[in-house]
Amino acid sequence: MTDKQFSVHKSMVLSNRKALALYLFKIDRAHDVPQIMAQLVDLDEFQGTRISLEVVTNEISLLAHLLQEDYLGLKVINLINVDFLPLYQGIKLCLDPLLKANIKIPFIVICRLVARYFKVITESIQVRLIEEKNLLRLEFSPSMPEQVNHHQIDGVILAVHKILAAFSSVKPTKLTLSYRQSSHGIEIYKQLFGISAELSSATNSLYYALKTNRNFQSNSISVDELAMVLDKNFFIGPLHNMLDKEFPDLSYAARCQHILITIMGLSEPTREQVAQVLNMSVSSLQRRLREEGISFQQILLTTRKMMADRYLIQQNLSATDVAFLLGYQSSSHFFKAFKGWYSMTPMVYQKLHRGDS
Repeated sequence: MTDKQFSVHKSMVLSNRKALALYLFKIDRAHDVPQIMAQLVDLDEFQGTRISLEVVTNEISLLAHLLQEDYLGLKVINLINVDFLPLYQGIKLCLDPLLKANIKIPFIVICRLVARYFKVITESIQVRLIEEKNLLRLEFSPSMPEQVNHHQIDGVILAVHKILAAFSSVKPTKLTLSYRQSSHGIEIYKQLFGISAELSSATNSLYYALKTNRNFQSNSISVDELAMVLDKNFFIGPLHNMLDKEFPDLSYAARCQHILITIMGLSEPTREQVAQVLNMSVSSLQRRLREEGISFQQILLTTRKMMADRYLIQQNLSATDVAFLLGYQSSSHFFKAFKGWYSMTPMVYQKLHRGDS
């Protein structure tokens, strides 16, 4: 859709405003709070739970101009209590069964949930999780570069960092920024993230090291055990319900693909699992998909092919790792399926496209 209207959840705007007031108190400008707040839009004028991204961006630009603070996004988000954000609350509901069972949650599971459902609180920045050899990379890209300022990018990167830190002790190993060239004042990144920022980079990314090539494995739980716990406890159901509530116009095909990308390699990608997440019967899901002219198997195949291409070509992962990431029971099952798709092995496909590039 070329004319898509991106939006921000009202709770995010309210959290920003509360943190802004705290920031003004912190810099001894409490007397300016009434005057500054009076210049912000009245949220009651907007129906529903979301506000246009353009309106929110204009508000942040106004605040940055009034306060003449180049790092306003970081300083405000640093004062936000992430516990009150819908995304945090949804993730906590999903992970509670694991936490109550004293199961150590693999870091990639948390990263997937944050990246796949971040739009619940804001669509200003697209958060993409990229699984590479021995590391995870979270990439941050403005949905509409002409409507997003660097304060929003800073704020989203820090918000993601704070949410991840609320569920895991894993620390980022690298931070790259494409939108900052000057090193003036950048020590704030070291203070907030624990690492220095690399400026003028190709992407805005947070990097995390992985201990093994088998990205989902951890010392405390096997993949099979994790899948069994996730299946038993619905896993992403509560979080996906939030997404459906915020974006009710999504097609069932789009919902299925979103769920499949999220659970692929973590839980069995079956129609039963997807129907469970959507809180509906398998027959109801199949009927909805038929009405849209597509089947679950077609969506699953399209999703697997799309992800296989990304893992093999863009991320240059081994065929064995890709088989694992796509949820195949063994490498041989993946090899057989892949050869049926393209009449060649994953390695030949990878070498062919590497030659093209």
